[in-house]
Amino acid sequence: MTPDRLTSDAAAPVLFEGCFGWLHPADGRRGVVLCAPYGGEALATHRPWRGFAQALAAAGLPVLRFDYPGTGNSTGDEDDPARLEAWLDGIRVAAAHLRAVAGVEEVALVGLRLGGLLAAVAARRAAADALVLLSPFPSGRAFLQELRAVALLADRPAGAPPAVGPEGIDSAGFRLTLETAEALRGLDLARLTEAPAPRVLILDRPEGRAAAVAERFRALGAAVEEAPFPDHARLMTSVQHAASDCSAFARAAAWLSSDPPPAGTASTAQPTERRLRLAGAVERPLRFGAGAGLFGILCEPDTATAAERPAVLLLNSGATPHSGTGRMSVRLARRLAARGIASLRMDLGGLGDSASKPGRRDGLIYCRDMVEDAQAGLDALAAVGHDGTAVAVGLCAGAAVALHVALADPRIVGLALVNPGRFVLGDGVTQEEAIGSAVKPAAAYLPRLTEAAVWRAILCQDRKASRVARGLSERAARRLRIGAGRLRAGLTGRGYARDDVLHAFQELTDRGVRTLMVHSAGDVTLGELEAQAGTDGGRLRRMGGLWMERLAGADHSLMERAARERFADLLDELLDRLGTGATGSMRGKGPGPPEGTGALRVNHATGNSPA
Repeated sequence: MTPDRLTSDAAAPVLFEGCFGWLHPADGRRGVVLCAPYGGEALATHRPWRGFAQALAAAGLPVLRFDYPGTGNSTGDEDDPARLEAWLDGIRVAAAHLRAVAGVEEVALVGLRLGGLLAAVAARRAAADALVLLSPFPSGRAFLQELRAVALLADRPAGAPPAVGPEGIDSAGFRLTLETAEALRGLDLARLTEAPAPRVLILDRPEGRAAAVAERFRALGAAVEEAPFPDHARLMTSVQHAASDCSAFARAAAWLSSDPPPAGTASTAQPTERRLRLAGAVERPLRFGAGAGLFGILCEPDTATAAERPAVLLLNSGATPHSGTGRMSVRLARRLAARGIASLRMDLGGLGDSASKPGRRDGLIYCRDMVEDAQAGLDALAAVGHDGTAVAVGLCAGAAVALHVALADPRIVGLALVNPGRFVLGDGVTQEEAIGSAVKPAAAYLPRLTEAAVWRAILCQDRKASRVARGLSERAARRLRIGAGRLRAGLTGRGYARDDVLHAFQELTDRGVRTLMVHSAGDVTLGELEAQAGTDGGRLRRMGGLWMERLAGADHSLMERAARERFADLLDELLDRLGTGATGSMRGKGPGPPEGTGALRVNHATGNSPA
């Protein structure tokens, strides 16, 4: 990898009182604490939120963005008691930390969605001098009403428990407990008895309900400005659609930059805490790769046993940041550490908190140069003492990267691949493009070919019907081309097609790499598996050292708790087999059933919900 492949900013990861954050330094005397939204909205806006922090720092405002307790990379869990109080006090602690390390005279809080409600409620305890609310929820009841509706409307896998139940609200892989929900019901900005800050800017979507909040704040003596938030829908839709050029962010930056306090002597204090200490684990942030442009969190056991076991490299799930959907990568890492296994959960170039790739827009997946990024992660593990073997874990596009890292680097001795949407890498696509091109197994469409309406749709070039027909024909053509390559290789000893996945897995098996491949029952990615290896992956199933599992009650991203826990158990089993050297007993060993018999073993132990 050449030194100019990644470009980084001056932000530094910081740790304070159990919270993880990023300090974006600047010389100004007014600092900004960014209060993120909740759950799936936090994942969707992670990259533009980072860009907003960079823009504020470029305007001369030191910025601290951070993970609330029990979220992201911070300590704690969403099921812990007193979550609301922990979140509010986390904002206070973040403001105090910014004052201490940046030496600012003033602190402004900026909150997005639920973060806006939390920022307004915490503003007085944080002694905020200014407050910016971006599409805020006016009350906890309003937030709960919307979260409940979104959870109930989301598609859920068969057999999953209800999204709203006795344990709370499950949405986008996150759970809001009943205790936290009840605490949130007590928040109402229209009932505040004191102005949260002297100056307030409110930017709201057209259908928002912040006007009454603005009037209340004015009645309490605050100077309040209001403006529209035209980019709201594009920002909040998804990781891919999120607007990096959000006009509301620009408006907020201009407002925060106006009338700065007089210049003084900047503080030279530096953060002293370098590790998060957890039960059975220690975590620390790492910057690595060319120009230190890549980022990850190293999670190690608090004992000296890690060096004896392969380390685990956790890659992005699609375009989701390194914490993972529903915080899955964080949970996996801390579980592994408790078992004596070190891990690095990292962001590939252009994703999460890693730097952008020159000449390529952020948020692309299935990029071939991500193999180099993942190898830089292996180098980072080696640099901190884990220089032996490793297991690569990836979901969706991360699975494709993991496969190709294993092909390129002999340090990989094990793979855990979850719902790989493709097995090949290229110049990169958006997540929406990848989803739009996915085609289910042929059996899912064959029964409908007897319907006249389907043929009318195909003949009339209906978009969905045409996409499916094109996908199936491309799949057939690819199988012919790959088959020709195998015939050529059989005659000449070479000439396999570059996208011959069976040949790739055979190469890994011959090298001794052990692979766990997991699919959610009924997942669309089973169509890609069929295209590469036959019905239910029959040819792969007969390959030694490759172990296949099917998860019932699971969605594509394993947002259901039971699905995540079942996968964690399977990963434990893979690591145990590698750790004990029992590679010959992998269930994929031996001839297996004939292709097309549908004899792939299905697990029904996975009960849970959507994504």
